[in-house]
Amino acid sequence: MKIASLLSKSKILIAIIIGSIVVIAASFFVWKSFFEQRAVEEPSPPAEVAVVRVISKTLFREDQLPGEIEAYQDVLIYPKVPGFVKWIGIDRGSVVKEGQLMVRMYAPEYLSRRNDALAQLAAAKAAVAAEASKLQDVQADLKRRQANLLADQSTYERVAAASLVPGVIADNDVVQWAQTVEVDRQDVNALIKRVNAKAHEVELRKEECNAKEKSFDNFADFASYLELPAPFNGYVTERKMHVGSFVGPDGTGAYPPICRIKQLDLLRIVVPVPERDTAGVIVGSEVKFSVSTFPAEKFVGTVARISNTLDKATRTMPVELNYFNPKYKILPGMFCKVYWPTRRRESSLFVPISAVVTTPLDTFVCEVKDDVVEWVSVTKGQIMEGMVEVFGKIQAGDLVAKQASEELQNESRVKPLLSKN
Repeated sequence: MKIASLLSKSKILIAIIIGSIVVIAASFFVWKSFFEQRAVEEPSPPAEVAVVRVISKTLFREDQLPGEIEAYQDVLIYPKVPGFVKWIGIDRGSVVKEGQLMVRMYAPEYLSRRNDALAQLAAAKAAVAAEASKLQDVQADLKRRQANLLADQSTYERVAAASLVPGVIADNDVVQWAQTVEVDRQDVNALIKRVNAKAHEVELRKEECNAKEKSFDNFADFASYLELPAPFNGYVTERKMHVGSFVGPDGTGAYPPICRIKQLDLLRIVVPVPERDTAGVIVGSEVKFSVSTFPAEKFVGTVARISNTLDKATRTMPVELNYFNPKYKILPGMFCKVYWPTRRRESSLFVPISAVVTTPLDTFVCEVKDDVVEWVSVTKGQIMEGMVEVFGKIQAGDLVAKQASEELQNESRVKPLLSKN
C-alpha cells in the first residue's frame, strides 16, 4: 500500500512539473509575440549620420617632382676645315665672351688648294677676254661686209637703171654687179653665223668663269675658317686639344671636339610633369625648386617651354623652366627637387576622402537629401588637403555622408548631423 501511495504521489508531482513547464512556455511565446507585434507597430528611430557639404574650390597644391638642370646652351666646338691647332687661348674653366678668339689654326693643304682655285679663276677670266676679243673682231668684219654690201647694192641699182637707156651700159656689166651683190650678201650671212657662234662661245666661257669664281668663293673666307671665336657668352667646361693637335669638322667620326662651352648664367630646369597635371601648366608661372648643395634654400624658375607631347614610357610631359644664374651658384647636372604647383584653371567640387566609396562595380558618394540616402556615382580627381575632387551629378552645398560605406544602404532613412569638413 505504501508503494502504491508513493507511486501515486510521484505521478502527481511529475504532472505538476509538466504543467508548470507548459505554462511557462506558453507565457514566453505570448510575451515574444507581444513584443514582435509592438516592434512592427513602432519602428526604430533612424540612425544618426554625420554629413558634410560639398564645397567648390580651385585645386592648388605642391607636388615634389625630380628635375634635371641643364645649361641653356651647350656647344661642342669643331673647326670648319681640317687643320692643326696653331694657338689656343682657353682652357677648362675659362670664361669667354661672344666673338672672343679662342683658337687659331693653320692648314697648308687648304692654302695650296686656294692658290690652285685662284689660278684656275684667272685662266678662266683670260679665256673669256680672249674669246670676247675674237667676237669683237668678227663683229667688226661683219660691219665692213655689211657696208660693202650696201655700197655694191647701190652701185648695182644705178647700173641697172642706166642700162635701160640703149648703148649706155653693157648688159654684161649689169650681170657682174648683180653677182657681186649676191656674193656680198652671202659673206654677210656667213659672218652673222660666225658672230652668233662666237657670242655663244663667249657665254659658255663666262659661265665657266662664274663657276670657277663660285668655287673660289669657298676659299675666299678661308682665313676666317682658321680662327674660331666663342659663339656666345659662356664657360669652358672641357678642353680636348692642344697646340699641334690635328682637328677636323664634326661628322666624320675621326675628330673629337676642340672644347665645350656652356652658358651658365641662364639654365634650363627640365621637369617631367605627370599626365594628370599637364592641364594646369601655365607659361610664365613661377615654380620653386631646391638642390642638394643648398638644402635650406629654395630657388625660383619660370615656366618657359612646354613640349606638348607625352613620353609613352613614363606618361610625363617635359616642361622647361628658365632660371637666371649670374653667379654660377647652380650648375648643370645637379640633382634638383621641383615643388610643382598642381592647379586647375577652373574651380571643382571637393568632399572628404572618407566620403567616397569605391567598389569593383562603382564609385559613389552617399548623398543625404530629405533625410534619405542616395548613392550618386562620381569620378575621383586630384587630392588636396585631405579632400578629393569629385565629378558627377552633385552640386556645391549638397550634403553627403562624411564616413560613407556600403552599409549605409541606398534609399534608407537617416538623421543627418552636419559637421565640419
